[in-house]
Order: sequence, then structure tokens, then C-alpha cells
Amino acid sequence: MKKKVTALLAGLMLTASAFCVASVSSDSIAIDGVAPGSTLESARAKLGTPDAVAGDKIYFPNGIVIDVADHNPNLVEEIETHSAGATPGGVTVGMSEAVLSDVYGRADKVDRDYDDTEYVYYSSDYSKKMEFKVVNGTIVKIKCELRD
Repeated sequence: MKKKVTALLAGLMLTASAFCVASVSSDSIAIDGVAPGSTLESARAKLGTPDAVAGDKIYFPNGIVIDVADHNPNLVEEIETHSAGATPGGVTVGMSEAVLSDVYGRADKVDRDYDDTEYVYYSSDYSKKMEFKVVNGTIVKIKCELRD
């Protein structure tokens, strides 16, 4: 009886771990070489001089927006775009949603709303996540962020 219970528990643990595996490396979560967790100086070196700063948000001429951490104004907490930039896998706004499974595999989470679908990929260490908002089969927004 003890062997059966042990085997059952081992099987359940293996099954549960199969659902928890993230498919994206931490290095794959970035836009134009700027990753969540980067310094603001390195972001400016890659993206140029910002157009505007409003609170914790920094707006760049190419349409990329960075949100800095409340606790550290030199730390990129989030980076997003509705127009420019590419992920390390080459995914950009305007591409078909089909490219997501080709480049990153199956999403860790998919949220379907009335007018859009959001695909979420977590880094293998779960410290970051990358979200793609899709409308009518086309990627309209990419966001990369540190996880709490």
C-alpha cells in the first residue's frame, strides 16, 4: 500500500511540474535590447533621448514606453510598444499572431476578451513575463515586465 501511495504522489508531482514549465528564457524577454531589470542608462544608450517623462513613465521617439520602478528610478520595471521595436525572437507589432507559437511555443496563459486576445509567456525563472495583445489576428502591443 505504501508503494502505491508513493507512486501515485510521484506521478501527481510529475504531472503538475509538466504544466509549470515556462517556455521562454529570461534573455528572450526584451524589446530592442532593453529588458525588464535593465538600468535606465543602458535603456537610453539603446533607445536614445526620451521625448517626455511623466511620473514613472518615459516616452521615446520610436513609440517605446518605459516604466521605472517606484523603489529605484534607475531600474526598468516595464517596457512596452504599440508601434516600434522587436523582441529578441524578432517579433514586432503588426505581425500575425501565428508567429508567436512559431517563435515562443505555446503560451503559458491566454486571455480572450470580446475584442482582443492576450498571450502571456513567463521566463523560465519566473522573474519576468512578456505579453502580446492581439486584435483581429494581428499583434498590436508587446509588453515585457518584472514579476512581483
